[in-house]
Amino acid sequence: MGIFKKAFLSLVIGVKVGFGLEYFILEEQYLFKDTKVYAKDVFKEASENFLLFEIPKNANVFQIKSSQLIEKFENVGIHIGAKSPIVTFKREVGGNTDGIKAHIAGLFFQQYQNNNIKIHSITLEQITATNFKEENIKTIDFSTQLLKRKEGTFNIVLKESEREKKVFFRYFIDATLEGIVLLKPLSGGESINYQNAKVVEIALDKISSALMSKSQLGEVAVRSYTPKDILITEDRLVKPRVVKKGDKILVDIKEEGVVLEFFLEAQKDGGIGDVIKAKDLENKKAYEVKIQSKGRGELL
Repeated sequence: MGIFKKAFLSLVIGVKVGFGLEYFILEEQYLFKDTKVYAKDVFKEASENFLLFEIPKNANVFQIKSSQLIEKFENVGIHIGAKSPIVTFKREVGGNTDGIKAHIAGLFFQQYQNNNIKIHSITLEQITATNFKEENIKTIDFSTQLLKRKEGTFNIVLKESEREKKVFFRYFIDATLEGIVLLKPLSGGESINYQNAKVVEIALDKISSALMSKSQLGEVAVRSYTPKDILITEDRLVKPRVVKKGDKILVDIKEEGVVLEFFLEAQKDGGIGDVIKAKDLENKKAYEVKIQSKGRGELL
């Protein structure tokens, strides 16, 4: 459709045009509550209100040819067009979903609190055609796997009298998260800090692994070689190595109120908090040492 035609249609929809004629455009889908559908249920601005058709009482979805509706409107002098050859009518059902949205938002906030999540909107589309009251919701089955995706399906369980009923929904969440991206390639064991990485804001889409947070900058290192512009996830991280095999570690021990310090030789690489074996250079005896900082440890 050309630009001129689009502009023309947008100008004439729902208003009176030349010669006193009314012109409207049928949408592809409408919601209905009552089984009888009238002209003003489709076009509120229509000058006349007349019965278009009746939907069977047990039907939640009803389809009708656009040509049938066009003919009915033409018979009373109202000119209409259609966006598609078939118009679908879906029964309008549901209840107050504010509590459900708040529950889902709380789950996302809890999951991504370290990544400063910002939720812009949560949209729910009810799949199961039934009306419900919020006070009848027994549980909301929103699995942890759904917290890794911006859209998906879940259900609530209603408790009405002695019966339970599942109502299914599709959710869409518009949210952003903070992540860490490398500014340059790093070798395995190199620390990630503000000099070689930056904080970025990303859209919540599909999260395969937990994201690194900015609070970890300077506290972790990459497990293996990692190129620049990579969004860092937890599975890529290790503790930064502050001691390498063969390094001398200064340890201290208290005996009768006196602090004694001596050096041991590290038998393996280690990061802060790691417990490694370290050997006395004179008697060759091995000890367990907890790494406290670069070159220092605590004898266990």
